[in-house]
Amino acid sequence: MATIAEAAAHICCSRSQFDQYLAEGVVTRQPSGKYDLEEVRREVLAHLRSVAAGRGGAGGNKLTDERTRLLAAKRRREERRDAFEAGQLVELESVCRSLEQTLVGMRNRLLNLPGETAYLLALRRQEECFQVVDDAVRAALEEIADPAWTAARMTAAGLVSQIDETHKGDHDDKEDPDVA
Repeated sequence: MATIAEAAAHICCSRSQFDQYLAEGVVTRQPSGKYDLEEVRREVLAHLRSVAAGRGGAGGNKLTDERTRLLAAKRRREERRDAFEAGQLVELESVCRSLEQTLVGMRNRLLNLPGETAYLLALRRQEECFQVVDDAVRAALEEIADPAWTAARMTAAGLVSQIDETHKGDHDDKEDPDVA
């Protein structure tokens, strides 16, 4: 049996290092003067082996934590890539560009209304003017609401548009031959 100072000298470390081993639980704390030198040596060597293998100690824990964080980041990156390839995610820049193109197209279409209707309004009564402007505004809004119009704007912005099959015939001007 040995004291703390003798046990520290036996494993070639300082008293403060031995105290650190005790605080970390590397060496089992014993009553004063009751340290078994062989047991202390086994515990410290097992600890040093685990630190050398990257499984223990303060530096080993940091390395393990860093590896875990790196692995988690790689997994998240791969999950995002898979979601993007599956069409569940889109690039924000592409969406912004598409929205900008659509809004600019709407703005331009609506700003053209006065020019389109001005010649139709010359020397007409107020009721007729209202009807001409109302018809032009409604026609422009219907054009803007048409999925084909939006798809054309998205294509111009560089995006591939996928209009549902259910919308393809919604805005056709053709009448159904079966309906009288």
